[in-house]
Parts: sequence; C-alpha cells; structure tokens
Amino acid sequence: MRTTSAIDVTLRDGRRVKIRPIRRDDVTGTAEFIDRLSMETKHALFLGGIAHLSDAALRSLCDPADARDVAYVATAEGADGRVRQVGLCRYAGAGSVAGGEISVAVADDWQRQGLGTKLLNVLIEHARSRGVTRLYSMDSASNDGIRRLARAAGFSEQRDPDDIHQVIYSLRP
Repeated sequence: MRTTSAIDVTLRDGRRVKIRPIRRDDVTGTAEFIDRLSMETKHALFLGGIAHLSDAALRSLCDPADARDVAYVATAEGADGRVRQVGLCRYAGAGSVAGGEISVAVADDWQRQGLGTKLLNVLIEHARSRGVTRLYSMDSASNDGIRRLARAAGFSEQRDPDDIHQVIYSLRP
C-alpha cells in the first residue's frame, strides 16, 4: 500500500475516504481537523495538555523540514460537498537511533470503522519502503483503542520505565 499519491479506501460502514501524503497547503484543514477532535481524542493524541497546535507546529507537520518525517491525511467529502480531513497519521525522527515516533488520529465520528488501521498500514508500508528500522509510540496505558490498533498491526508493548501510566509500542517494519 506504499503511496505517493491518493488511494481510495472503503470503511466498514461503507463511507469512502482518500488517503494521501500531507501537503503544505493542508495547514488550515489540519488545524480544523484537530480543533474538531473531542478533548478525549486530543488527550489521547497529545498525551494531555495540548488542545490546539501553534501555527509553527502546523506548518512543520504539513511541510516537514526533514525528508524522513512523513504524514498522511484521510479526507472525505461531506454532505455539503466540502472535502475535510477525517484522519491523520505521521512518523517523525526516523533517522534517529530510536526510530520514527508515530501518531494516528481519527475524527471522533469516523472512529471504529477501520480508518486508523488503514492509516497505520500506509504509514508502516512507507517506513518499510524507506528502510526505517523502528516505529514506536508512547501512549497512555488506559488508551484501549490504541492498544487494539497497535496489537493488530503487530506492535510489541511494554510499560514505560519512566512513567507507569504510559505504554511504549514498538514495531520493526
């Protein structure tokens, strides 16, 4: 599923989305996507604290300076005909010894339909094609959705030795 262009996917409920690499002109759509997430979803994505990304962080996400940082968005057309982001995944720092740190977010009204799995699979395939040696994620130990997603994708799981409330998921693509 390696892609540099858009791919169409159908979710469990029949809705269709396009998954494509993020672009620098996605800043506004990405800001709107993050702003629409529930506080619970934002907490899971950012491990608390952050409710809104700064303009600089949004620009960096949509147009990373390091070619080893990668992000994909999932977009869907609404009933009003407007295309909006409904999912986002990324990895960053893939050139480091630790590997690429990943994150996956799905709009609250699009969760539990397989979109997180599809986004994560695109990300894993991209990492594999680029020779990334490890992908990892640090998440709240209470985040059952991420636990199910990570296990289904083959990630190993261990408690964070520095924080008993966090889990580290790791995959060698």
